[in-house]
Parts: sequence; structure tokens; C-alpha cells
Amino acid sequence: MILQRDFYLQSPMDVAHELVGAWLCREMPNGEFIRARICELELYLENDRACHAFGGRCSPRNDAMFMAGGHAYVYLCYGLHNMFNVVLGAVGTPAAVLIRALEYDDCNGPAKLTKRLQITRDDNKLDLTVGNKIWLEPRDKTPTIATGPRIGIDYAGADAYLPYRFVIANSPYISKPIK
Repeated sequence: MILQRDFYLQSPMDVAHELVGAWLCREMPNGEFIRARICELELYLENDRACHAFGGRCSPRNDAMFMAGGHAYVYLCYGLHNMFNVVLGAVGTPAAVLIRALEYDDCNGPAKLTKRLQITRDDNKLDLTVGNKIWLEPRDKTPTIATGPRIGIDYAGADAYLPYRFVIANSPYISKPIK
């Protein structure tokens, strides 16, 4: 069952919790099908200095964040790596979760994940609710979730310490342990 738009329009914090343990599904360009459990993600909200849309900033790079929840937001990081995010919330209220790791084939970091799943900026703004190329399915069991600060956002000042990183507790697939 593909997660539908109404799921993504709920409170971003609630959706972030529900996506830990959910299934990321990908139909690869060669026809291969991958279904992997999300074991790590990070939440970004408009009032958060680490968010690309902090203070309502909208640009060609981040305009996908202003779409209705359930769309992909894929951006280039450091000019090298594609980062796959899922947009949350209503149109015009930017929020997203960065999918950091999957329980699958060395996908224990956002750059490794997009490289292995061949997710590129061509997938930016993809509607994840229709089951075309990439979609999400609900988790089949509720994992024990640990929270902590996000990774690599020291520039965000006090917001860098917000507990917006969610992981399946003790998962060997996450990118870095939560201390």
C-alpha cells in the first residue's frame, strides 16, 4: 500500500516518526525492484536554521519544499552528492525529511543511498504518492526509535542540537550512532 497524500499532510513531527521503519521502494532504470526499510532520517522545518527554507526562503534549489507533502526534494550537496528528501505538510509550509539510511546494501549515508538507488535531481518534485519510480509504504512493525541531533549542521547554531534525527535504535545500518 503506497502512502497517500493525506499521510504527508499531517504534523511533520508525527510523519517523521511514522517514516522510521517505513519502506522506501524504487523501480530502478533497469527494471530491478528495491524495497528497503528506512532506518535513519532527519527532520527540517521552516523555523529551523538548518532548513533550506528557513524564514520562508524560496529559491529554484528548494522550491520543491513548498509543494504539498508527498513529493521528492532532491538537491546537490557540496557539488557532488544528491540528497533525497520527502516533503511534508501543506502547500507553502516547507518541511522535509532527509532520508539518511536504509537497511539495504551499504546505504548507510544519504550520498551512498542516492548513488545505490540512482536517485538524481531528475527525481526532484517526483510525486511519491502515485507509485512511479519511487514511493513509500507504511511500516509493518513499530520499531524502537532513538532521537538525537542531526549530523553536519554546526552552522545552524542552537538549532544544530535539536533532536530531529530519528533512527531505529541499535540498527547496524545507521550512518553514525546517536550518543
